[in-house]
Amino acid sequence: ICEIGHEGADGSVCRACAAGSFKAVNGSGSCTACGVGEYLNETGGSACVSCPAHTVSVIGSDSIEHCICEIGHEGADGSVCRACAAGSFKAVNGSGSCTACGVGEYLNETGGSACVSCPAHTVSVIGSDSIEHCICEIGHE
Repeated sequence: ICEIGHEGADGSVCRACAAGSFKAVNGSGSCTACGVGEYLNETGGSACVSCPAHTVSVIGSDSIEHCICEIGHEGADGSVCRACAAGSFKAVNGSGSCTACGVGEYLNETGGSACVSCPAHTVSVIGSDSIEHCICEIGHE
């Protein structure tokens, strides 16, 4: 019978679970890949580790460096990520930075994935964080 963190058929040689997978019980079962938002950087593991706050990883991740910032958050791979400030956004997962909303756009919440267009015939400055920053264009009331 294989121990926790090892797989193999009864009566055969047991192998340690590969990094990125685990087995939590004794027996002849197979190792299971770490789930989304988890990783395990050692062999023979009994449980995966959760990624840092506001990060995500793919199934079977074997390193904390595979934990990347979620949409609407910025920071380095493998570390806690911060929400984009109001007036900025990030539309994809990864370690990239947040981008300021463009002219004619705003975003009044943190952690946004896209900015909102100002109403028709209004304009705002770059990085606007409120619809109140959308002011009438010249020639409009």
